[in-house]
Amino acid sequence: MTALISDIDTVLTTTRAVRKRLDFDRPVSDEVIEECLSLAQQATMGSNQEDWRFVAVRDPALKRDLAELYRDVWKQTVEVPLQSGEAATVARLAPDVRDDPTEQDRQQRVLDSVKYLVDRLEQVPVIVFACSSKPPPTEPLGHRTSGYYGSIFPIVWSFQLALRSRGLGSVLATAAVFHADEIARLLALPADTQPIAMVPVAHTVGLDFKPATRLAVGEILRWDRWNGDSGRQGADESSQ
Repeated sequence: MTALISDIDTVLTTTRAVRKRLDFDRPVSDEVIEECLSLAQQATMGSNQEDWRFVAVRDPALKRDLAELYRDVWKQTVEVPLQSGEAATVARLAPDVRDDPTEQDRQQRVLDSVKYLVDRLEQVPVIVFACSSKPPPTEPLGHRTSGYYGSIFPIVWSFQLALRSRGLGSVLATAAVFHADEIARLLALPADTQPIAMVPVAHTVGLDFKPATRLAVGEILRWDRWNGDSGRQGADESSQ
């Protein structure tokens, strides 16, 4: 399938988390999933080992079962904690804790968008699960952890970029693995193979996605040390 968007900067800056503009009625071919995943296989990986495994779900009954799990994830990790005023969830997700009305509105739109997909996941033409064929590390940071997750997310993001270039949308839904064991059972994954992320895939309603508002680079970048210079050297100075 020929790419509809060939400019790499456009693909990089307009690949959005798509939910409300997923086209539930237009089929997604097996060929485009395979083509995009084949391209994504060129992503970086730890120790040059392809420990990733993917399951692309098309079966309606299986999608319904997965959708029920996803709705339970929403209930347990978003709906109930927000209703009960659980501090960490409120601070992270509640729109009204934002100081800026614009940010409040933005966060409310995000929650509405997530809920839209939660309520309709079984309608998505293909639900792709990215898995690792090795058991997860026990430590939360350091040692094998960075390499473990750093080997799966590059291929997932490359897959999403390839989809975007071909007129399809996706969203990286990591919360789904709240029910990792049940997902593994439904997908009949081999022992020690773990689902890491869910990626719903569909054609998009229109292609006109725009870059999102982000912090200025100067707010997230420092040179040499974090407490060091926040500005960059000029061309003349840096060439000396």
